[in-house]
Amino acid sequence: MLMKGVLQVAIFTPKEASEVLIGRERASARERQMYVEALQGSEAGMIELSRGEKASRVKRLLAEASKETGIRVRSTWEDKNQKVLLWKRVGS
Repeated sequence: MLMKGVLQVAIFTPKEASEVLIGRERASARERQMYVEALQGSEAGMIELSRGEKASRVKRLLAEASKETGIRVRSTWEDKNQKVLLWKRVGS
């Protein structure tokens, strides 16, 4: 953009690759944050799936949060319809 004879240029700021989330990764990180907070705040818990939520996605988000926090967990479905997932911390 030209303003009174001065050329404005874009500003480039270097960042660590781990700081930059693009596309689905950004949405997944926001969703995963709830799981991270749950793992950090409790020894065990229950996740009730909402209508339309996929069981495999919930398991994956829990596993990703576990890996991110370094908190090992085990989980199992309470019911055969996979609408309630029980989890608890294991190990140290």
